[in-house]
Amino acid sequence: MKNLKNLLKTPLNLANLPKYIPILIIVFAFIGFADATYLTVKHYQNVIPPCTIGGCESVLSSVYAEVFGIPVALFGAVYYLIILLLTFIFIDTKREIFLRIALLLSVIGLLSSIWFSFLQIFIIKAFCLYCALSAVTSVSIFIISLYVFKRCRYREIENNLESNIY
Repeated sequence: MKNLKNLLKTPLNLANLPKYIPILIIVFAFIGFADATYLTVKHYQNVIPPCTIGGCESVLSSVYAEVFGIPVALFGAVYYLIILLLTFIFIDTKREIFLRIALLLSVIGLLSSIWFSFLQIFIIKAFCLYCALSAVTSVSIFIISLYVFKRCRYREIENNLESNIY
């Protein structure tokens, strides 16, 4: 619990953060948003999108495709849109809190991807390419988030060591 508090409160040292990192997050979030929005539109049109491997219909029409009558893809579209907006705001304002929230939200995407992948493999026993694309984008955003937190942590440790030496 103490580590989580530190993660939330300790300022990130973003001075050495490569400029391509937020752009990478935006690219993955946009891909995820486009995928989830496409699935949401198809859901409300009562159309199963074309699938080359044949498992999409089983997955997208299963009882797990909706929560309280709302398509899971809509939750995904909202998630990716929030990540996109927060990252754009960070790029515009350079305020760390927006990137930090986006990075912490990536845990939700990771856990959701693990859960829905589990459902596809073990419960539904069918595979959806659109869902797999969403899982790949969520996991990618999470991995980038880990990289940012780890890189900033090492910078903080290096700065502490330098101040103790001199």
